[in-house]
Amino acid sequence: MYIPAHKYPNIIRKMFFHDNEKVTVRSIGRVCQTKEGIYFLYRGRLMYMNSVGTEVKEVGLKQIAWIIPDNSNIFFLDNSVYDIYKVNQNNETKPIIKRSGDRIYIDGRYIYNYVYDNNTISKYNLDGKKIYSSKMYYGQLMAGGVGGIIFNDYNMRMLREELSNYGMGVDVPYHYIFDWNRVKYMPKVLYTVHYYKQPSIWDYNNNFINLEQYDEWAEGWDNKIRENKNKLRNTENRNMEDYELVSIGLSKQNPDYYRAVDGYIYFYHALEFCYRDKNYKNKISFDSTGNFDEKEKTRVEFKAYVYVMFRVDVENIENARDTSQLEYEILEVPMYPIDTDDEIEVFEVNDNYIYSISNVNNATTKEIKVLVTDIEKGTTRNIYDCRELSDDIYTPGIYCSDDYVFLYQYKKIEKSTTLRIIRLDKDGSNPILVMDENGEVVMKPIQ
Repeated sequence: MYIPAHKYPNIIRKMFFHDNEKVTVRSIGRVCQTKEGIYFLYRGRLMYMNSVGTEVKEVGLKQIAWIIPDNSNIFFLDNSVYDIYKVNQNNETKPIIKRSGDRIYIDGRYIYNYVYDNNTISKYNLDGKKIYSSKMYYGQLMAGGVGGIIFNDYNMRMLREELSNYGMGVDVPYHYIFDWNRVKYMPKVLYTVHYYKQPSIWDYNNNFINLEQYDEWAEGWDNKIRENKNKLRNTENRNMEDYELVSIGLSKQNPDYYRAVDGYIYFYHALEFCYRDKNYKNKISFDSTGNFDEKEKTRVEFKAYVYVMFRVDVENIENARDTSQLEYEILEVPMYPIDTDDEIEVFEVNDNYIYSISNVNNATTKEIKVLVTDIEKGTTRNIYDCRELSDDIYTPGIYCSDDYVFLYQYKKIEKSTTLRIIRLDKDGSNPILVMDENGEVVMKPIQ
């Protein structure tokens, strides 16, 4: 018999269940802060920066695909054999997990290793001893939004399957009643759409929707969409007075990145607004089999999208009933395309701040901006930018240590790609070129 953790007596839960309401989960990365200093990767080479940030040297390990920190230990993936190694504070290494999977997560006590081929998650202690392996329902997607996150033995990602209802899929761990380390996963879905008008007949969600009151929150977003109609796709050429808001929900396109920090999960994702012609029933016709013309449908109903930063409490996910609504808050991070010049591509959450990269292209210049958002104050500042860059330059990597922000900046040259690493103070000042395109340590200010 398998039962979920919350049904065990509290004394047993405290003994066995890693129930961390302030859980932080680290996944694969390029920069690791430890008590002794900072480790970072440059094209598979493990580098070390001293604690005061003045010297850099190569540790000697090569062919490393990624690194993950955990207190005074570092875990890395050997790219030649795909084994996971553990490095202690004396730079001693030992293999702990053979032939690792496609995604690795560490939450301070355990390592979670996900294998795409058989949709299985394996849990290990920090010395590589396996605790359990179990199949999941909502495993990693290989394209079109590949993100996912594991926390407190739970797993979640957006439901993107074509005929599925809108929602967040959650794998819930069920423990065998006589052996806590035997786990089976059961699925639950948290709905992500709020309906204010009866959905159209072609809406897949029509079988479970409860209509909600058009409240202050919905009205505020409705007004924001109408005020910015000329910035949004599908709205700029419409008379919005002819349309009414039907629903607000999360897009089915799964995010590429989830971050779990201090008991919250963050993801930058499209908020979807469905609008429908007030007189749509008189403007669309159905044949004898109930089919309709798709062109007529697009004239009477459309969707607009705004990208926002979501934050979800892990306790709400764990305690929510199956088919209940996902509870979330939207943070004051730039909302694209309402904030036309700030499209967030990657981000990190560190010390109650969100550090993000916005790549902006227009007719005259290309600009890469580093933004920092104070989560408590709800303010965002541009702390660093590079202007007039070549179209071949892009910055897909941003990583944080205790005192610095690291940018991994790539440039395409014919069939090859170069890399340089830039270090900033947390306020964007003192930009330092750490390593150049030739793989040489520089450690000099950028002029």
